Parts: sequence; C-alpha cells; structure tokens
Amino acid sequence: MRIAALSDFHIGARAGMDEFRHDEAAFLDKLARVVASHDRVVLVGDIWQTDHDLFTGPRAAARQLHRARSRLPRLTRALDRLDYVHGNHDFIARDELGAPSELQIDADSCRVLFIHGHQHDPVFARAYAAARAATWFTGRLRRAGLGPVAHYFEQQDVAIKHRRFGHAAGPYAAAAAALMRERGADFVVMGHTHVAHAHHLSEGTVVNTGTCSAGRFTVVTIDTAARTATIVDGPPS
Repeated sequence: MRIAALSDFHIGARAGMDEFRHDEAAFLDKLARVVASHDRVVLVGDIWQTDHDLFTGPRAAARQLHRARSRLPRLTRALDRLDYVHGNHDFIARDELGAPSELQIDADSCRVLFIHGHQHDPVFARAYAAARAATWFTGRLRRAGLGPVAHYFEQQDVAIKHRRFGHAAGPYAAAAAALMRERGADFVVMGHTHVAHAHHLSEGTVVNTGTCSAGRFTVVTIDTAARTATIVDGPPS
C-alpha cells in the first residue's frame, strides 16, 4: 500500500489571516495527483487555522473553522474525502468534525501510526499559555496587515525549535520510539514542526511531513510493502 501524508496547511477564515498562500485551483490539481497515485491520503493536522480570532475558546475556534471551510469550498470538499487527524491549531475539529488525535493503518504486515506531534512539543507541554499567547499575537499582527512580520516570527520559532528538538535524539524522536514500542508500529508520521525529515531509529522510522503552508507542498509517501518513506519537499509556488 502507498500512503501519502500531508500536514500544516493553516487555512484561515480570511486570506490575510493565514499562511496557506496557495491558489485553490492549483492546490486542488496537486492534491488530485497525490490522491491518484496513492491508496490512501492522510492529513496530519493543522489543516485549519482556528485560533487567530480576537477571542479565544471553543466557540471562537468553531466559528473560525467554519468560516475557513466556507472560504475554500471546493478544497474543503476534497479534504473531507481524506483521512484526517487534528493538530493543535485545528483542535476544535475534534468536536466539530469528529477528527481523531491519531490514526493507525495496517497493511502488508506493516503498521503506520499518524499523530500531529504537538503532544510531544516540550514548549507546548511546559508553557502552554505562552504558546497560545504567541499564536494570538501573530493573529493580531495579521489582522493589522502585518503578515510578513507574523511570518518572520513564526519562521524564527520553527528554526529554533528544529535546532533544539528536531534531531534523532530529540523529544519527538524519543516519543516516536516509545510509540513504536507500545503500539508495535514500524513508522510514526508526525507534522507540527514544519520541517520535513526522517530519522531511522532502532525501533523503526519517524517521519515529519513538513508543511503545505507558505506556498510549499510537501508530501511524505509510505510504501508499506517496501517499508520505505520518501519525502518530496516542494518549494514555494
């Protein structure tokens, strides 16, 4: 079985309030090619940006989710046909859309576990309030028309976290190794960090899906028969 995984689209309620930066038709064409060349496609969280509202909490997040879905209706219909686990920025999809926090696929005597990965982010775990405040702040910057400034701060956060936590001995890899031991998984596929990479551990392989935001289009392919993971990291369009 060939399984594709994509994550971190960050589609917001308004074009100026998100980091998606794709033309809907062009993105749909790319997605259709992925769907046609794989047996299953899994969305590994943060598909929707639901926490840039002035207000916080489930009601505001639900409002942002439904506005984002209404903004790109053709893409929304295409995404609804795919497997989907929620992330931290679209956590409300758990309640509104029934999105699970993880997905397991077994094929060809191979087990693949999909989880967004924010559950194993040390900053998210130890300083949750600060992480949410930073997201709220970048949302305010975008609301004020300062999207490039928000993007700069977010890219700095991505780079710092990857240097500190993204290596083979880091917390994400350690969490993946534990999941492999506990679940008997051969692959653990995560998103969240926006940096596509793979680490081959003694327990199995942990793969990060990178991002499809900021005009990028990154796809991970897991071939369960060959037991391989391939990353195609597309540059900004």
